[in-house]
Amino acid sequence: MSQNEQYDPKVLRKLQLAELEVFKDFIKICDENGLSYFLFAGCAIGVERHKGFIPWDDDIDIGMLRDDYEKVLKIYREKYTDKYVVLDIDSQETFPFYNAEIARIGTKNIPYVFKDANVPMGIDIALYPYDNVPDDAKKRRRQRSSVFFWSKLRILREFKKPVLFMHGWKRKVVSAMCIVMNRLLTWTHFSRKFINRRYMKSALKYNNEKTRWVACFFGEMDPLKQAIKLDDLFPLVEKPFEDIMVKVPKNNDVFLKRMFGDYMKMPPVESRKNHVPEVLEFGPFDEELKDIDI
Repeated sequence: MSQNEQYDPKVLRKLQLAELEVFKDFIKICDENGLSYFLFAGCAIGVERHKGFIPWDDDIDIGMLRDDYEKVLKIYREKYTDKYVVLDIDSQETFPFYNAEIARIGTKNIPYVFKDANVPMGIDIALYPYDNVPDDAKKRRRQRSSVFFWSKLRILREFKKPVLFMHGWKRKVVSAMCIVMNRLLTWTHFSRKFINRRYMKSALKYNNEKTRWVACFFGEMDPLKQAIKLDDLFPLVEKPFEDIMVKVPKNNDVFLKRMFGDYMKMPPVESRKNHVPEVLEFGPFDEELKDIDI
């Protein structure tokens, strides 16, 4: 399936509520350990426009500064292995992304690009680290170009048919190039660890310097569109999301306009993307959500 497929509405709502339960555990862990997080991307729009999930959305995207990101992953690995599994480049050799997924054990939520991969994808939340970017515009662009190159190479190392957000002849040409690159990288046994080291070197390049901006270098859009000034980020504010209070950037409006423009305007139906999976199994959530009216 692809992002053009549609969910059964009840299945989508059940998935949203299951992810919300994972998110509630995450918030509790952050509160208990003094860690900061903020919703961004679609969920941050959901906060402002819907006070909950965007109706067709099927994931929860969370930003964290790099130090808190590393700390929360360590906590999950040390204390919550009975309930959750951390999916990232350190724990899963074939995991191709530079963010992390916190997945509920006993569930499956496998996108079509992962259907043949040996990665235990489940019902999860997605964590994205935010790293320092230099104040100088030329240095920012150089850092972005380096990170972009290594992140895309890492995806091509695992997928011969990655998700492409384009259509027509361009999609066919890029798709053919992806297949060729995947075969080349596979046949030559091009090192995953080498790509990972180069990516991390570029992403963390300015983390020991004091800068006014931070950015997420992994995602579906230009990292500099996902950038935010620390003065716009902190102090975080709380706003309602479904039946809980969540944290978003202090100037969430500035953040979202940089990423999406007029985010309060509903997009046309054909632009409403999600990630309908090849395999979806709720596991323990079948029991835990059975008394909720969906």
